[in-house]
Amino acid sequence: MFKNGFLWGGSVSSMQTEGAWNEDGKGLSIYDVKPVPEGLSDWKVATDFYHRYEEDIKLMAEMGFTCYRFSISWSRVFPEGDGELNKAGLAFYDRVVDCLLANGIEPMICLYHFDMPLHLQNTYDGWMSRHTMDAFVRYAETVIRHFAGRVKYYIPYNEQNVYSFLPASAGPDGSRISDPLEVERRRYQIAHHMLVAGAAAVKAVRRYSPESKIGGMVNYIPMYPATCNPADVLAAKKAARSYVMQTVDELASGCYPADLLAEWASHGTMPVIADGDLDLMAQNTYDFIAHSYYVSLTVSADAGDSVFKLLMGAFAGTARNPYLKQSEWGWTIDPIGIRVTVDELWHQAHLPVFTIECGLGVREEADQNGYVDDIYRIEYLREHIDALSKAVSEDGVDLMGFLTWGPMDILSSQGDMDKRYGFIYVDRTNTDLRTLSRSKKRSFNWFKKVIACNGTDLREI
Repeated sequence: MFKNGFLWGGSVSSMQTEGAWNEDGKGLSIYDVKPVPEGLSDWKVATDFYHRYEEDIKLMAEMGFTCYRFSISWSRVFPEGDGELNKAGLAFYDRVVDCLLANGIEPMICLYHFDMPLHLQNTYDGWMSRHTMDAFVRYAETVIRHFAGRVKYYIPYNEQNVYSFLPASAGPDGSRISDPLEVERRRYQIAHHMLVAGAAAVKAVRRYSPESKIGGMVNYIPMYPATCNPADVLAAKKAARSYVMQTVDELASGCYPADLLAEWASHGTMPVIADGDLDLMAQNTYDFIAHSYYVSLTVSADAGDSVFKLLMGAFAGTARNPYLKQSEWGWTIDPIGIRVTVDELWHQAHLPVFTIECGLGVREEADQNGYVDDIYRIEYLREHIDALSKAVSEDGVDLMGFLTWGPMDILSSQGDMDKRYGFIYVDRTNTDLRTLSRSKKRSFNWFKKVIACNGTDLREI
């Protein structure tokens, strides 16, 4: 049984939805110049939320959403990341927030979803520089002050544990770094700068919007040992610690955990830490832990002796889980895994947990009436919500809410419109914008019923 006030809704990012990449003074982000692989889409139009936000929000309100998590495009508000404020960009988010509130939906703002302003990336090597860190703090303070009294929920970063992996292997000129130790050093320096800037965002919420809550967000992937061989058990534990739980420790306690400090000492990968950084982190910890969940992995000690090799082995599927089915994209379908996720986060962090991404990506084509009979999505979400209900009622987890990823079809993280997650079908493909019209899938009314009864009736309709 979910508590009163349990939040239901969906999550998106700015670059996967907004479009309007060069309108109303928006600056370039790294996504605006990102090469487009053959057959996929660029980010210039996305699903045109910038011009259709009122229609989209009304559809979400019709489903009964009580929370909508979206990201703000840093380069829409500060076109170069560190220069002058673009008032027209901020005014767009004013309209979005006001529309959400008018429809009874609480906005949750994510301040950064991997879309670094291009100027900061090209000039300062992105998060490797304290200049970028300071620019983010100014941006975060501007947004938090501006929306004080209107926005109750914030997260500084999307999937904070994931991001440091992404840019660490490329140098300031974009060239690939071949030295694994240098990649590791960069990863931890990026992570440190983000943790410090995130703590500054927490401080800004406490100062400028004390009625609001701010959470740290991680991507959680349960890491199961491939066998009961103790070597596999230890390998899985190390992979889980490195991938997610060290970051959870940092977000919850404001301190670096002992195993990470030992790793830095043995590998020579200690980041540069300025005076005051650790105090800022320790004094500004988070109110809740948010997470995404899509997949579980199995880990074998045979994948290698380093944590990085263990993780890469797990992601490459070197140890398949014979007990689980897979989606057409090769991701395990594991409802129990989401219960494992929230259990471990709750007992590790001792903070309320908020599931803000979960969903099933499927290739779909609507019929001539715009309808998709997505019974498979209903089954997937029914099993995952049921597992969360058991985590609350049987395991004692303090769960704040459940937001699906992509409540309407949006571009995937790779720019692929074929991978659809939504309750609402958007009429476009990777190469043809078509009408961009919206239509309800079968799951629309099912999720509407689930929200109305606060998750007590998950039967199909």
